[in-house]
Amino acid sequence: MRSVALPILLLLSLAIGGCANYSAPVISLDQPPSIRIVTHQVARGDTLYSIAWRYDLDFRELGSANGLYPPYELKTGQVLSLDTSSAKPVARARTSSEASNRSRQSASRTSSPAQSAVKTAVYSKNLQWQWPVEGRVVEDYDPKKLRKGLSIKSVSGSMVRPAAPGIVVYVGDGLRGYGKLVIIKHSEILLSAYANNEKIMVKEGQNVKNTEIISKLGSKGTLYFEIREDGSPVNPTIYID
Repeated sequence: MRSVALPILLLLSLAIGGCANYSAPVISLDQPPSIRIVTHQVARGDTLYSIAWRYDLDFRELGSANGLYPPYELKTGQVLSLDTSSAKPVARARTSSEASNRSRQSASRTSSPAQSAVKTAVYSKNLQWQWPVEGRVVEDYDPKKLRKGLSIKSVSGSMVRPAAPGIVVYVGDGLRGYGKLVIIKHSEILLSAYANNEKIMVKEGQNVKNTEIISKLGSKGTLYFEIREDGSPVNPTIYID
């Protein structure tokens, strides 16, 4: 019996050793592709402008793609398509350098009132731009680092004013990362945003001038400020010297 048991024990030990050295096939741990958001369900407080801002879209194209036209009335629960490929073409802003060159050229010759009105709407450097709050820039515009605007350090309780005249198209705190936010429309091309406020002092639909106070900063005294051109973030210093 002993002579039979030894070969059996030897075979068992070899089998166990083989199992210990066995490596299972490696399963790929690659990150699955991110799911592209293609629709947005309108929540209470949303406006077409705030939704377009959330997804870096032109509000005119977003409206057109969903059969919406001024004054862009929305209903809570309404589902909007974020696919703007079917939108009607809209007039695009020239690059900032082209706008600047055109402004200098137009300044060298007499213009009729009608021509001036058109230029103000399209070449919005003609608007009276200003810094929305006194302070220093502590974070620059840098799209490579996903910085779509400027962080301006001021003092606690500072009053915020519009960077240029316009109409308030959004007031609320529904955009993640912006806190209490004001969005102002300056033309069909340009909008600006003022975020991380403690108190909002304007209402949607209100026309505002450069001199009016739109919000108040909190104890940290830091304003986050953006300008968007045709729905895309641009460096605010293009417009504000």
